Formats: sequence, C-alpha cells, structure tokens
Amino acid sequence: MRRRPFHPAFWVLAHLGSRVRLTPPALRRLPHAQGPAPTTVQIPTRHGRVRAVVLHPEASSGPVPVVLHLHGGGFVNRNPEQDLPLARHLVAELGVGVVLPDYDTAPRVRYPVPEQQMADVARWVREHAAAHAWDPDQLVVSGISAGAKLAVNICQDLHARGLPRPAAACLTVPVLDLTRTDRRSSARRPAISPFVQGFAQWAHVPDPARQAEPTVSPAWDDHLADALPPTLVQTAQLDTLAAEGARLARTLRDGGVPVEHHEIAGADHGMYSDSHALALLRTTCDFLARHLATGPTRAA
Repeated sequence: MRRRPFHPAFWVLAHLGSRVRLTPPALRRLPHAQGPAPTTVQIPTRHGRVRAVVLHPEASSGPVPVVLHLHGGGFVNRNPEQDLPLARHLVAELGVGVVLPDYDTAPRVRYPVPEQQMADVARWVREHAAAHAWDPDQLVVSGISAGAKLAVNICQDLHARGLPRPAAACLTVPVLDLTRTDRRSSARRPAISPFVQGFAQWAHVPDPARQAEPTVSPAWDDHLADALPPTLVQTAQLDTLAAEGARLARTLRDGGVPVEHHEIAGADHGMYSDSHALALLRTTCDFLARHLATGPTRAA
C-alpha cells in the first residue's frame, strides 16, 4: 500500500515538537520534586547510544527495584527530564532506582527505531543491574502516552525472547492503536483530537500496511496477556484514548493477568500536567508497593 503523501507543514510540526523542552508546572510542585541531582549514562542499542537520566535512592541496604520510565510526546518530543519530578517522587516514596531514557523520534526516525531502542535499554538495565545496585528481578516498566506504548513493547520483546517479564507495568493514558485517527470524546476540545491522532500516526508509522502490526498497535496483539506482568492502567475520562486503555485492562484481566484500572473523572489526556498529578502518583506508589514486595514474576 502507498504511504501517505508528504506534507511540508507536518515536517515543520515534527521538527518543532522534537525540540520542545517543558516540565509542566504541576509536576514541579509535587512533593520531592526538587530532590537529588540525577546522573547520566549512555546505553548502547542497535541504533546507537541512548542517553538516560538515572536517579538512585540516597541510602539502601542492598539491591533496590528499578523503574524504567518512558516519557510521552506523540513520538516526536524527546525530553526525559520532563518527568524528573515524577521520578524523584518514586525514589523518595518507594526507595527505588529510576531510569529515564531518551529515544529517537520523528522526523529523524520512525517505527521501529524507538521500540527497538527501548527493548535494548530494558535488557541493558537487567544485565548491568549489579553495577548500579538494582535488583534485576524487580524491574518495572512505566510510561505515559507514547511512552506507555513503548513500555508495552518492552514486555512484548521480552516475551518473544523467552525472558522473564518485568515485575510490574504502569501505563498511563496509553497509546495502543495506531490504525485509528477517528477517536472522539465528550470534551469540547479534546487534547488528542483527530488531527493530533493523524499527526502522530503520520510521524511514527505512515505506511498503512504496517499500522496493525502488534508492535505498532499492541491493541491488535492477540497474545498480549501472555507478555504483560501485573499492570496498572490509568486513563482519563475525557481522553479520546480512554476506551482503548479500558479495553486493555479487560483483555489482561480476561487473560489472567492481575490488573488495576483507574479512570480519572473529568480529566483529559494531559492529566499529569494538572491537579491530578499527585493522585496519579499516589495510585502508582500504592500499586508498586504491593507488587514489588512479591518477588520475581513468572517467566514468559
């Protein structure tokens, strides 16, 4: 099938989006938002090195769980530092390590580069856990929006390789179906409008023949429940993506995966950028406190 035609205005938007560097004010006001300074590591992947921001708890008596958290941005924005306040909160409340990787985005690259980079990063985190005082059996994958899709992709990759699942997954307003650009909600001006959906689809995977591949659109993966660990799904009532997040939770539950689904009333896609941020983090911390106490999860 033919690719969508080139549109110069879309390239301009993609280039501008890839340069946005913003931490929402609501995140900067979180408890622990001004915690210890992070370090930076360079992680090798099949597509070159990836810069990652790393946070460690100030004191620990042994290896600690590690959260691999992937930022959102519609597959065009690349700013892991935007989630530093979130990461500091997790470190302070749970005593975990946190890794915030960068990943290449459109228009420089498209699918499957970010997916493969993050799969390589996840394996690197496990393989180098001892050097960073992390527990490789207590890896959590986490993400917001496009980052949540990449977190799911990590689980798919580990399953395909016959490697152990993560200990848990935390998915906030996940993007799960890149075949669609027609989602709507009751919001007058939804954050993820049909135009934004079409822009993300065009930027990341413009070839219609590939958009239903399971690693492009995990909603089309018939074996997703075999790949995911205990999972927290957080959706926003007014988000045009809310229905597919809820559908994911049902799919996992029907497949025997422990899953919690929380929908925030009156919220839209960018709820980590507003007054809902602290409530979302509390739910995340409560979920992880339960599942990180259970030890390693079963192998894929």
